Amino acid sequence: MTDKKTKKNQKDQKPDSLLKYQSTFPKEVSFLINLLDQISDGIYITDPERKIMYWNKAAETITGYKQEEVLGKRCADSILEHTDLAGNKLCSTELCPLHKAMHSNKVPSEPLTLKALHKEGRLVIVEVGITPLHSISGTLIGGIEIFRDVSAKVELEEQKARFFSSLSHELKTPLANMQGYLDLILSGDAGEINELQQEFLNTIYNEEQKLANYIEDLLEMGRFEGTDYSYQQNVTNLSALIKSLIRSFKNEAAKKGLVLNHNIATGLGLLGDKERLSQAFSNLIGNAIKYTEAGTVSIEAWFDREEKELIVKISDSGIGIPETDLKNIFEMFYRVEHPGVRNKGGTGVGLYIVERVIRRHDGKISLESAPGEGSVFTVSLPGFIID
Repeated sequence: MTDKKTKKNQKDQKPDSLLKYQSTFPKEVSFLINLLDQISDGIYITDPERKIMYWNKAAETITGYKQEEVLGKRCADSILEHTDLAGNKLCSTELCPLHKAMHSNKVPSEPLTLKALHKEGRLVIVEVGITPLHSISGTLIGGIEIFRDVSAKVELEEQKARFFSSLSHELKTPLANMQGYLDLILSGDAGEINELQQEFLNTIYNEEQKLANYIEDLLEMGRFEGTDYSYQQNVTNLSALIKSLIRSFKNEAAKKGLVLNHNIATGLGLLGDKERLSQAFSNLIGNAIKYTEAGTVSIEAWFDREEKELIVKISDSGIGIPETDLKNIFEMFYRVEHPGVRNKGGTGVGLYIVERVIRRHDGKISLESAPGEGSVFTVSLPGFIID
């Protein structure tokens, strides 16, 4: 009986190394330790140099590393090896979320989805929340990361994305064939057609084009639903990107008699995916022109030095959006119940994708609008000035 009790006490006893590091914890952190060991999410605490001072039991389960194997080491010392979903290395770089949080005192508004290295060598997809730790006096004393294994959830999402992609491709092939034959008939290659037949065939052709656009939207949404959809982290000149988009939309605005105003500060830079950002801002500018029949579309961009953010504002004098629709406007497939919107076609995927792109770049997007008074989309993104 005594032997069993002794073994149990030995099993419950914490490793000497853990006790050593716990004794160095600031008093503001120490009282949390026993509580954190009961939580099912992986949690580790570092000092300001990112040396691991605490590693809970769930972190052991998720990563395969025991407490005694990691305490005193930096989290980048071949332990977690965090990368983003595109495979870009984060640990030991300026892109490390924990490093950025401790030095900027800014915390991501939503969990980050990253890849972490398991001790066995496989990659685990984790949702990560991070925050700096400060003493009562406000001094930085370290950082904390909370993470959970979402590999099963991600696999399900990727299966859904593959289904959307497969379905869309299967639908695109017959539609392309239909369009080819319609082109031949409308050009007279299959014989003469009368006016009534021409009218009917043109209607079919236009509807086929709408359906093809819907399928393209579904295909794009499927890509975004897949969590391994590649995002490249590169220095991007947002000023040049937006100016290029304005040039590409100039003729479209002119055809509708719209005034396209712009005031873009130079040297606006950020770390991001140029292609995805171009897609997001192209959608916003295109929508502003699409839903404005007369007046102006304005694009402004500047650097907020106090917040260290890039601000892009896209405003129009278009049909506007009712207040009841504003809270749902970024939802997948949501469409405003307004004739001026319904008549333009679309699936309600565009703004959903815009919001996802901005959020994946740690940014925010907001909308102010009223029927008959136009709309103003404001995007804020963490950024800097390019010299």
